[in-house]
Amino acid sequence: MQSTIAQRSRRSRLLCRVLLKFGTRIAKWGSKSKPRAMTASRIIRILLLTPFFLFATVPQQPREAEKDTTAILQANYLYNIAKLVEWKDPTMRSGNFVIGVVGSANLYQELIKQYSTRTIGKQPIEVRKLPRSSEVERCHMLFVGRSDLALLPEIYKRMNGKPTLVVTEYAGALEDGAVVNFVRVDNLLKYEMSLTNAQKHGLVVGLTLKNLAHRVEE
Repeated sequence: MQSTIAQRSRRSRLLCRVLLKFGTRIAKWGSKSKPRAMTASRIIRILLLTPFFLFATVPQQPREAEKDTTAILQANYLYNIAKLVEWKDPTMRSGNFVIGVVGSANLYQELIKQYSTRTIGKQPIEVRKLPRSSEVERCHMLFVGRSDLALLPEIYKRMNGKPTLVVTEYAGALEDGAVVNFVRVDNLLKYEMSLTNAQKHGLVVGLTLKNLAHRVEE
């Protein structure tokens, strides 16, 4: 970015010197002929006002990338869900609070940007970008994105009975084994959850989390 601005600045100075020399020559030429000098001054004004000159002198700022609002909302949901769930397994109550993400690069980046410096209780949040594989690491929360749903049948088997809260985003996910599933309701992002699946993973769901859910499967 800085090198691009520096290059444009050098081009601008070069162009100014060229125009200055051009104007000086025209002035000398115009001293012999007043009408020609008037014409030359008009030419200089036109050159200075051309889009090329303006483009050369004003650094172009890159557009801000469009924000992924779905990823922002999902990250916020994951953080707040984590605060309202209790992990019974005592080994999950110490060390870092690990959130694993398979797929969904935007969600991973949003979690890193907004929540990686926060804590769940006294546990610092650690966000991990996991490889696209069913052999996932042990973590407190595991999100599997829409682009990697084919991995879920094997992931459900591997996570069976383990203290991991599995989150995904497709119709029928609770029936398949997910604890939390993101859904669209009237074009709004909401979540549904299965208390039965939560119990299988040794998770205690808070009342507030149940009340805020779009649907709760007992």
